Amino acid sequence: MKQTIKVADKPTLDAVKEAVESLSQEITDSGSGGIAPSNTVSFSATAGNGEVKLFIKEPSDTVIDGQTLCTIAGVKIMRKDTDYPNTEKAGVEVLDIKREDFGKYATTPYKDTGLTNGTTYYYTAFPYSDYNVFNRNPANRASATPKQYQLYGFDIDQNDSNPKTRVSYPSDVDNAGWSPMTVNQSTGAYNLGQWANAFFITGTRPVMLKYDGSVDYELDHDDQTKKKSGGTSDVANASYSGNAMVEFPKMYFKRWEGVDGIQHVRVSDQQIDNDYKCYAHMYNGNELDYIYLPMFEGSSVSSKVRSIAGQTPMNSQTGATEKTQIEANGVGWQFDDWMDKQMVTHLLFLLGKSTDLQATFGNGHYTGGSQASNLLATGTLKSKGMFYGTSGNVAVKFFWLENYYGDRWDRTYGVVYTTSGKILTKPYPPYNIDGTGYTNTGITIAGTNGGYIKKTKMTEYGEFPIDVSGSETTYQPDGCWFSTAQLNFLFWGADCSDGLHVGAAFHVCNPFSSSSWYVGPALAYKQPIAA
Repeated sequence: MKQTIKVADKPTLDAVKEAVESLSQEITDSGSGGIAPSNTVSFSATAGNGEVKLFIKEPSDTVIDGQTLCTIAGVKIMRKDTDYPNTEKAGVEVLDIKREDFGKYATTPYKDTGLTNGTTYYYTAFPYSDYNVFNRNPANRASATPKQYQLYGFDIDQNDSNPKTRVSYPSDVDNAGWSPMTVNQSTGAYNLGQWANAFFITGTRPVMLKYDGSVDYELDHDDQTKKKSGGTSDVANASYSGNAMVEFPKMYFKRWEGVDGIQHVRVSDQQIDNDYKCYAHMYNGNELDYIYLPMFEGSSVSSKVRSIAGQTPMNSQTGATEKTQIEANGVGWQFDDWMDKQMVTHLLFLLGKSTDLQATFGNGHYTGGSQASNLLATGTLKSKGMFYGTSGNVAVKFFWLENYYGDRWDRTYGVVYTTSGKILTKPYPPYNIDGTGYTNTGITIAGTNGGYIKKTKMTEYGEFPIDVSGSETTYQPDGCWFSTAQLNFLFWGADCSDGLHVGAAFHVCNPFSSSSWYVGPALAYKQPIAA
């Protein structure tokens, strides 16, 4: 093929180079150099703080009937901040991956750093052949907007029965390579280690919350009988016009399950994409900056359900009575709900890198109970820190939430189990007591009623038990009870007669009207946003 290169009578070196490059591109575009490689197997971009993480799986050679038609030589990645690069010369070259480095960024990302938070960056991957023929297919595109956020997470291998080894920290999170926090189960002392600066640690605090939802003051983190600013607190003052609560900052969770049996949980202080939901921090579809969960088990004081130290946990009352006494606190007060439980439980799985909460954080008050007098008085751990747990038959404390499991079941909003054996859920208030308006997950529970959880189903609405055939040392060793006798409302956590079934225990055997010594209310405050 004859080609004529036209340049000026007295060409500059740059003019000659430009003309040659133009001709070279014309030849490439005409196909004179052969065919282009296939599209990338996968190409994605994940936002970071001032950076974008690029994951890429390069294509293979094009081989038909044993004959190699195209040998891939590399993949060039270009970037622009206005639109997608449409040629391998448009924008800024970020990376040129040569054949010998293929696979390098499949699971460990390449970090494109020095970027501006809030600016969207557009990337195109251009696979090219050994004849320098480029693939410009728009399928090889990805974009991301860097943000200043924290991202933590874990994966669960459902096929691994060991509660510790089945949990891993993936490469796409800030905690990749970290060690789990520890609790000395002889002394109850805890060590947060690298987790001490995580937003859900630094942003969570114990407070005294007035009935109108305003924070009166913060409590001492190591001894809640004191104010953080000094002086004695009202944590045990039954005459106080409010409750001892724990303030949790808004956090966004992304939960999903892969076809390979791997479950994924991510949590961030920012909504990274639309799959990240802050259901625990929502009311009627509106987001809340903070929610407040009970420092203590709910007790009945002057016909109000309170979270105050030094009281007997409320028990032996119907759900209707508990509901009335909770709402007597004022607007925004309700039963603790399912998404709150999932938030705390998944933070514990994350921190402890295990699905065995008892072995990681402490047994709780798990045995010896047969009547209401066996329940622990509220505030047993009021002079302890953020976490406390031992291998004994005593109370536990996580995020200042005393007896998060054990001692007494918590009647919990947000999940019902139907007579046809289906789990229905509602991810945020307002709630009702007949299950209308709930989402049918289609999930059913199988196995032995009263056994240990073996497998669960991970959904955007949380993690639901599906197979109750495990043991007290395998998989997720928490109890599960289920019945289709009537529409059943969720009890959470187990009580002091359930042995080592306590933990993230799931009980859907009783209607809302049921009452017993081993169940009572847990108080939460979620302030509706005014229209």
